[in-house]
Amino acid sequence: MKKDVLSGLLIREIAQPSLLLPANFPNVISPRYKEGQFVRWISENEPNDWGIVIGRFFNDAPHLKRWSWCYLILLDKKSPSAAWVVADTAWEDDLKLFEEEAL
Repeated sequence: MKKDVLSGLLIREIAQPSLLLPANFPNVISPRYKEGQFVRWISENEPNDWGIVIGRFFNDAPHLKRWSWCYLILLDKKSPSAAWVVADTAWEDDLKLFEEEAL
């Protein structure tokens, strides 16, 4: 019985992704970043991660209440999280270009 209560709570908290493409698809805003560009997560807390864009996809972003570009980032070996993860994803609004000379 306890298990049923917990699974019911989890199911209610997870938003179901939209299966419908945006009305203006495929005429959507062009992606800000291209494969091969160095990007850094925007964060008030230092240090933050950085890496190179190796892919992107257009996806429903429930937290933004709209569709948005999401990027696959290959983390730089010197990036803080590279000790336990090789790549990560990030929404376009969470990234900025990274100047390599800052390394």
